Amino acid sequence: MKWSVVILVLHLLHKIQCEQSYVVSNEKLEPFEGDSETLVIFDGLKTIGRERALNGSFRFLGEMNNDDFKVSVELYSSPNGDGDFKRMVMDVPPTSICECFKKFYVQFVQPSLKQGETTNFPLVDEDTCPIPEGNYYIKNVLFNTEDWPQQVPRGIVKAIITFFSAGKNVGGLIVVVKIDDRQS
Repeated sequence: MKWSVVILVLHLLHKIQCEQSYVVSNEKLEPFEGDSETLVIFDGLKTIGRERALNGSFRFLGEMNNDDFKVSVELYSSPNGDGDFKRMVMDVPPTSICECFKKFYVQFVQPSLKQGETTNFPLVDEDTCPIPEGNYYIKNVLFNTEDWPQQVPRGIVKAIITFFSAGKNVGGLIVVVKIDDRQS
C-alpha cells in the first residue's frame, strides 16, 4: 500500500512539473509562394476540428542542404488578441536549414509527431542533413508544449517561416497560434 501511494505521488508530481501554465491552439495556417520560384509548398495544410489540429500535406521540391538553403522566422505578438501585431525580439535570422531544423523543429514541432502514425516526415537528429525532397503529411497534430519555454506571451502569436535558396525567398508558411493561461 505504501509503495502504491509513493508511485501515485511521483506520477502526480511528474504530471504537474511537465504541464505548462498555458495552452496553445492552432488558429490559422497561411502558405505563401516564393518570389520567383517555390520550392516549399504548404498549401495542403489546414487546421481541423474543434481542437484545431494540424492536418494535411506539404512538399519539398528538392533536397535542402546547408550550402544553399536557409530558414528565417519572424515572430509577432498581439497580446490582446485584436490583430494589432508587434514584432517580437525572439526572431530567428536566416539560419542554415539543417541547423534550424536541429535547433527549432526538434524542440517545437517534432515532439508533437509520431513517425509513421501522425507524419511520414523523417525523424530529425544530429546527422540529419540534407533535409530530403519529398511529399509529406501530418495528421491530426496538436502541439506538445512540454519542452517549450515556460515564459511565452499570451494572446495571438504569428510566426512567418520563410525558406531561402541562394538568398531568394522560395516559399514559406505563416502559423498563427492562440496562447491562453491554462484553466485549473
